[in-house]
Amino acid sequence: MMRRMVVLSILAACGKGAPDAKHFGERFYSGGANGSHVQCSKGVDRTHEWPHAELAASLEYARAHDLVLHTYGHAPTLSLDEYFADFDWATAHGVKLVTFRDLAAGFHGPGWAFSVDDDEVDAWFAWRAPLRAHGVKVTFFVTNFAKLTPAQRAELHALATDGHDIEAHSATHQNAVEYATAHGIPAYVADEALPSQALLAADGFPAPVAFSYPYGAHTHELDAALAPHFAWLRTVGAQWCLKDGDGHAP
Repeated sequence: MMRRMVVLSILAACGKGAPDAKHFGERFYSGGANGSHVQCSKGVDRTHEWPHAELAASLEYARAHDLVLHTYGHAPTLSLDEYFADFDWATAHGVKLVTFRDLAAGFHGPGWAFSVDDDEVDAWFAWRAPLRAHGVKVTFFVTNFAKLTPAQRAELHALATDGHDIEAHSATHQNAVEYATAHGIPAYVADEALPSQALLAADGFPAPVAFSYPYGAHTHELDAALAPHFAWLRTVGAQWCLKDGDGHAP
């Protein structure tokens, strides 16, 4: 934690990242001239293999260029307390913590879209108080919703009441490319994507506006099939966050 505070002190004093720190890369930002809503997100789990100074530099890059930085993680491999100092710096320096619903509503400006995937609702709920204390709103991409207990659904609703965004991450966490190869793209949309959206809406959550591909796996054809149903599609990983000239995933 001390190392992180030093990095943030440099940011606060100089208005820029550590001298030799590089930001994560163009593909991890949305906004600016690029209108693509197929977005790559940078993993920030405990297993990340990048110097923390790169996150500081990435936040500063987002601030300087009016872009939104995208990061994601999972419980329990995400050590959320490692990022509270970063959340506080972002808030103090005009980099708003935004959700995918904010983006779908037309948010523009410096931002940080911090998202969490899967179905570890009990662990997410344990973060409720510290997230509230730091004024942080995150996007929870939920899979296997049908398997959640009534108590876990109540926890998820409590998080939504706090302003966190509850979005779709497929019905049963199938790899979209593998499923579409075996059964066809329409089957993936009908069996995995749309039920994920419908189950959340039927339980009283706002209809999801974003879809996170399990494992990040997607293709142009899958993107085209899901685009009518979701304002944003999120991918991850070196295999799927491919540069195609504009820095976004294809």
